[in-house]
Amino acid sequence: MAEVLILYNATKPEAARRAQETAQWLRNVGYGAVVVDQPTAARWSQLPDPHIALVITLGGDGTLLTGAALAAPAGVPLLGVHLGRFGFIAQVEPEALIGALERWHAGDYQLQERLMVQARVEDEVRVAIALNEITLLRMPTAPMLDFTIRINDLLLTTYPADGSLVATPTGSTAYALSAGAPVVHPQTEALILAPISPHTLGARPLVLPPSARISIEVRCATTSEPNPQAIMSADGRRHQPLAMGQTVHITAAPFRTKLLSFNEGEFFEKLRDRLLWGARVNE
Repeated sequence: MAEVLILYNATKPEAARRAQETAQWLRNVGYGAVVVDQPTAARWSQLPDPHIALVITLGGDGTLLTGAALAAPAGVPLLGVHLGRFGFIAQVEPEALIGALERWHAGDYQLQERLMVQARVEDEVRVAIALNEITLLRMPTAPMLDFTIRINDLLLTTYPADGSLVATPTGSTAYALSAGAPVVHPQTEALILAPISPHTLGARPLVLPPSARISIEVRCATTSEPNPQAIMSADGRRHQPLAMGQTVHITAAPFRTKLLSFNEGEFFEKLRDRLLWGARVNE
Protein backbone atom coordinates (compact mmCIF):
# COMPACT_ATOMS: atom_id res chain seq x y z
CA MET A 1 0.00 0.00 0.00
CA ALA A 2 1.31 3.45 -0.93
CA GLU A 3 2.10 5.72 2.00
CA VAL A 4 1.91 9.50 2.33
CA LEU A 5 4.25 11.28 4.75
CA ILE A 6 2.66 14.29 6.45
CA LEU A 7 5.25 16.61 8.00
CA TYR A 8 3.88 19.42 10.17
CA ASN A 9 5.20 22.37 12.15
CA ALA A 10 4.60 21.39 15.78
CA THR A 11 4.54 25.04 16.92
CA LYS A 12 1.35 25.67 14.94
CA PRO A 13 -1.81 24.09 16.42
CA GLU A 14 -3.60 24.40 13.07
CA ALA A 15 -0.83 22.42 11.38
CA ALA A 16 -1.13 19.55 13.88
CA ARG A 17 -4.91 19.50 13.55
CA ARG A 18 -4.88 19.53 9.75
CA ALA A 19 -2.20 16.83 9.71
CA GLN A 20 -4.52 14.45 11.55
CA GLU A 21 -7.52 15.41 9.40
CA THR A 22 -5.50 14.88 6.23
CA ALA A 23 -4.23 11.51 7.45
CA GLN A 24 -7.80 10.38 8.06
CA TRP A 25 -8.91 11.49 4.59
CA LEU A 26 -6.01 9.62 3.00
CA ARG A 27 -6.82 6.44 4.90
CA ASN A 28 -10.43 6.72 3.80
CA VAL A 29 -9.40 6.69 0.13
CA GLY A 30 -6.95 3.80 0.52
CA TYR A 31 -3.56 5.30 1.35
CA GLY A 32 -1.41 4.75 4.39
CA ALA A 33 -0.46 7.93 6.27
CA VAL A 34 2.59 8.66 8.44
CA VAL A 35 2.30 11.83 10.54
CA VAL A 36 5.51 13.32 11.96
CA ASP A 37 6.55 16.70 13.36
CA GLN A 38 9.29 18.79 11.76
CA PRO A 39 12.00 18.36 14.46
CA THR A 40 11.73 14.58 14.17
CA ALA A 41 11.88 14.63 10.37
CA ALA A 42 14.86 17.02 10.41
CA ARG A 43 16.91 14.32 12.18
CA TRP A 44 16.26 11.74 9.46
CA SER A 45 18.83 11.11 6.75
CA GLN A 46 16.25 9.57 4.40
CA LEU A 47 12.56 8.74 4.15
CA PRO A 48 11.52 6.08 6.68
CA ASP A 49 9.53 3.97 4.20
CA PRO A 50 10.40 3.09 0.57
CA HIS A 51 6.68 2.99 -0.31
CA ILE A 52 6.08 6.70 0.30
CA ALA A 53 4.37 8.18 -2.78
CA LEU A 54 3.98 11.79 -1.60
CA VAL A 55 5.33 14.12 1.09
CA ILE A 56 2.99 16.83 2.43
CA THR A 57 4.34 19.70 4.52
CA LEU A 58 2.08 21.81 6.76
CA GLY A 59 3.79 24.96 7.93
CA GLY A 60 5.95 27.68 6.45
CA ASP A 61 8.72 27.49 3.88
CA GLY A 62 11.07 26.16 6.57
CA THR A 63 8.90 23.07 6.97
CA LEU A 64 8.84 22.63 3.20
CA LEU A 65 12.65 22.86 3.03
CA THR A 66 12.89 20.05 5.57
CA GLY A 67 10.51 18.00 3.43
CA ALA A 68 12.49 18.74 0.28
CA ALA A 69 15.72 17.42 1.82
CA LEU A 70 13.94 14.09 2.39
CA ALA A 71 11.75 13.85 -0.71
CA ALA A 72 14.15 15.00 -3.44
CA PRO A 73 16.89 12.32 -3.08
CA ALA A 74 14.17 9.64 -3.16
CA GLY A 75 12.44 11.18 -6.20
CA VAL A 76 9.18 11.60 -4.25
CA PRO A 77 6.82 14.51 -5.10
CA LEU A 78 6.26 17.22 -2.52
CA LEU A 79 3.13 19.23 -1.71
CA GLY A 80 3.60 22.30 0.47
CA VAL A 81 0.67 23.78 2.39
CA HIS A 82 1.07 27.43 3.36
CA LEU A 83 0.62 27.91 7.11
CA GLY A 84 3.53 30.29 7.61
CA ARG A 85 4.13 34.01 7.50
CA PHE A 86 5.54 34.37 3.99
CA GLY A 87 5.09 31.10 2.13
CA PHE A 88 6.83 31.74 -1.17
CA ILE A 89 7.41 28.10 -2.10
CA ALA A 90 4.33 26.36 -0.67
CA GLN A 91 1.76 25.62 -3.36
CA VAL A 92 -1.68 25.53 -1.68
CA GLU A 93 -3.60 27.28 1.07
CA PRO A 94 -4.89 25.10 3.95
CA GLU A 95 -8.53 25.23 2.89
CA ALA A 96 -7.56 23.96 -0.58
CA LEU A 97 -5.56 20.94 0.64
CA ILE A 98 -8.21 18.23 0.28
CA GLY A 99 -9.14 19.52 -3.18
CA ALA A 100 -5.47 19.39 -4.16
CA LEU A 101 -5.20 15.82 -2.88
CA GLU A 102 -8.28 14.83 -4.84
CA ARG A 103 -6.62 16.16 -7.98
CA TRP A 104 -3.37 14.37 -7.12
CA HIS A 105 -5.28 11.13 -6.55
CA ALA A 106 -6.93 11.58 -9.97
CA GLY A 107 -3.62 12.42 -11.69
CA ASP A 108 -4.72 16.00 -12.42
CA TYR A 109 -1.56 17.96 -11.58
CA GLN A 110 1.81 19.08 -12.91
CA LEU A 111 5.26 18.47 -11.47
CA GLN A 112 7.66 21.40 -11.23
CA GLU A 113 11.24 20.18 -11.03
CA ARG A 114 13.36 22.59 -9.01
CA LEU A 115 17.15 22.68 -9.15
CA MET A 116 18.89 21.89 -5.86
CA VAL A 117 22.40 22.70 -4.74
CA GLN A 118 24.90 20.57 -2.83
CA ALA A 119 28.10 21.38 -0.93
CA ARG A 120 31.05 19.42 0.40
CA VAL A 121 33.77 20.73 2.65
CA GLU A 122 37.21 19.80 1.30
CA ASP A 123 38.61 16.49 2.65
CA GLU A 124 35.20 15.47 4.02
CA VAL A 125 32.78 12.89 2.66
CA ARG A 126 29.49 14.31 3.94
CA VAL A 127 27.44 16.32 1.43
CA ALA A 128 24.91 19.01 2.40
CA ILE A 129 21.93 19.64 0.11
CA ALA A 130 19.59 22.62 -0.15
CA LEU A 131 16.61 23.79 -2.16
CA ASN A 132 17.24 27.49 -1.45
CA GLU A 133 20.92 28.12 -0.81
CA ILE A 134 24.25 27.10 0.66
CA THR A 135 25.62 29.90 2.86
CA LEU A 136 29.11 30.50 4.22
CA LEU A 137 28.94 33.08 7.00
CA ARG A 138 31.14 34.51 9.72
CA MET A 139 29.92 34.09 13.28
CA PRO A 140 28.58 37.29 14.92
CA THR A 141 31.67 37.79 17.10
CA ALA A 142 34.16 36.99 14.31
CA PRO A 143 35.91 39.67 12.22
CA MET A 144 35.38 40.14 8.52
CA LEU A 145 36.48 37.20 6.41
CA ASP A 146 38.13 36.85 3.00
CA PHE A 147 36.34 34.66 0.45
CA THR A 148 38.34 33.38 -2.51
CA ILE A 149 36.08 32.26 -5.35
CA ARG A 150 37.04 29.78 -8.06
CA ILE A 151 34.74 28.71 -10.90
CA ASN A 152 35.62 25.41 -12.61
CA ASP A 153 39.04 25.61 -10.88
CA LEU A 154 39.72 29.08 -12.36
CA LEU A 155 40.34 31.95 -9.94
CA LEU A 156 37.60 34.59 -10.10
CA THR A 157 38.19 36.94 -7.17
CA THR A 158 38.83 37.38 -3.46
CA TYR A 159 36.66 39.78 -1.48
CA PRO A 160 36.29 40.70 2.19
CA ALA A 161 32.72 40.18 3.39
CA ASP A 162 30.47 38.80 6.09
CA GLY A 163 29.70 35.80 3.93
CA SER A 164 29.05 34.29 0.54
CA LEU A 165 26.17 32.17 -0.77
CA VAL A 166 25.21 30.02 -3.72
CA ALA A 167 21.48 29.96 -4.37
CA THR A 168 19.14 28.13 -6.71
CA PRO A 169 16.47 29.97 -8.71
CA THR A 170 13.99 28.87 -6.03
CA GLY A 171 16.24 30.50 -3.44
CA SER A 172 16.55 33.72 -5.42
CA THR A 173 13.53 35.08 -3.51
CA ALA A 174 15.00 34.06 -0.12
CA TYR A 175 18.35 35.07 1.44
CA ALA A 176 19.85 35.82 -1.99
CA LEU A 177 17.25 38.56 -2.53
CA SER A 178 18.40 40.28 0.68
CA ALA A 179 22.00 39.98 -0.55
CA GLY A 180 21.13 41.93 -3.72
CA ALA A 181 20.88 39.02 -6.15
CA PRO A 182 18.30 39.07 -8.95
CA VAL A 183 14.93 37.35 -8.84
CA VAL A 184 15.15 34.30 -11.12
CA HIS A 185 12.19 32.24 -12.30
CA PRO A 186 12.30 28.98 -10.30
CA GLN A 187 12.33 26.75 -13.37
CA THR A 188 15.39 28.48 -14.83
CA GLU A 189 18.56 26.38 -15.01
CA ALA A 190 21.11 28.49 -13.14
CA LEU A 191 23.13 28.94 -9.96
CA ILE A 192 23.43 32.33 -8.28
CA LEU A 193 26.66 33.34 -6.52
CA ALA A 194 26.33 36.35 -4.22
CA PRO A 195 28.51 38.03 -1.58
CA ILE A 196 26.93 38.94 1.77
CA SER A 197 27.73 42.49 2.95
CA PRO A 198 31.00 42.77 0.96
CA HIS A 199 33.48 45.47 1.98
CA THR A 200 34.20 46.40 -1.63
CA LEU A 201 32.22 47.82 -4.54
CA GLY A 202 33.76 45.26 -6.90
CA ALA A 203 31.86 42.24 -5.53
CA ARG A 204 28.55 41.68 -7.29
CA PRO A 205 26.10 38.77 -7.66
CA LEU A 206 26.82 36.47 -10.58
CA VAL A 207 24.44 34.10 -12.41
CA LEU A 208 26.17 30.92 -13.55
CA PRO A 209 25.16 27.85 -15.59
CA PRO A 210 24.00 24.82 -13.59
CA SER A 211 27.13 22.92 -14.66
CA ALA A 212 29.40 25.38 -12.82
CA ARG A 213 31.70 24.03 -10.10
CA ILE A 214 32.06 26.72 -7.44
CA SER A 215 34.84 26.56 -4.84
CA ILE A 216 34.95 29.06 -1.97
CA GLU A 217 37.96 29.28 0.36
CA VAL A 218 37.45 31.02 3.70
CA ARG A 219 40.23 32.93 5.45
CA CYS A 220 40.40 35.61 8.12
CA ALA A 221 40.87 39.12 6.78
CA THR A 222 43.00 40.11 9.80
CA THR A 223 45.89 38.38 11.55
CA SER A 224 44.98 39.80 14.97
CA GLU A 225 42.05 37.45 15.58
CA PRO A 226 43.23 34.30 17.43
CA ASN A 227 40.21 32.10 16.70
CA PRO A 228 37.98 33.35 13.88
CA GLN A 229 34.78 31.36 13.38
CA ALA A 230 32.65 30.65 10.33
CA ILE A 231 29.87 28.23 9.49
CA MET A 232 28.35 26.65 6.41
CA SER A 233 24.59 26.21 6.41
CA ALA A 234 22.18 24.48 4.05
CA ASP A 235 18.84 26.30 3.80
CA GLY A 236 19.68 28.13 7.03
CA ARG A 237 19.11 25.04 9.18
CA ARG A 238 21.87 22.47 8.91
CA HIS A 239 25.07 24.07 10.19
CA GLN A 240 28.69 22.95 9.95
CA PRO A 241 31.69 24.80 11.47
CA LEU A 242 34.42 25.89 9.08
CA ALA A 243 38.10 26.30 9.90
CA MET A 244 40.12 29.09 8.35
CA GLY A 245 41.72 27.91 5.11
CA GLN A 246 39.02 25.36 4.35
CA THR A 247 37.43 25.25 0.93
CA VAL A 248 33.78 24.40 0.23
CA HIS A 249 32.94 22.86 -3.15
CA ILE A 250 29.42 23.66 -4.40
CA THR A 251 27.58 22.27 -7.42
CA ALA A 252 24.06 21.53 -8.58
CA ALA A 253 22.70 18.42 -6.89
CA PRO A 254 22.13 15.27 -8.99
CA PHE A 255 18.40 15.25 -8.11
CA ARG A 256 15.55 17.77 -8.14
CA THR A 257 12.75 18.74 -5.82
CA LYS A 258 9.49 17.73 -7.53
CA LEU A 259 6.76 20.12 -6.43
CA LEU A 260 3.12 19.36 -7.11
CA SER A 261 1.64 22.31 -8.99
CA PHE A 262 -1.96 23.16 -9.88
CA ASN A 263 -1.55 26.75 -11.08
CA GLU A 264 0.88 27.62 -13.87
CA GLY A 265 0.99 31.32 -12.94
CA GLU A 266 1.52 30.92 -9.18
CA PHE A 267 5.09 32.30 -9.23
CA PHE A 268 3.98 35.60 -10.78
CA GLU A 269 1.04 35.81 -8.39
CA LYS A 270 3.46 35.44 -5.49
CA LEU A 271 5.70 38.19 -6.87
CA ARG A 272 2.69 40.51 -6.80
CA ASP A 273 1.24 39.36 -3.49
CA ARG A 274 4.34 38.56 -1.40
CA LEU A 275 6.94 40.96 -2.82
CA LEU A 276 4.41 43.69 -3.69
CA TRP A 277 5.50 44.01 -7.31
CA GLY A 278 3.56 46.84 -8.88
CA ALA A 279 2.24 48.12 -5.54
CA ARG A 280 2.56 51.73 -4.40
CA VAL A 281 4.07 51.05 -0.98
CA ASN A 282 4.22 54.76 -0.06
CA GLU A 283 0.46 55.30 -0.25
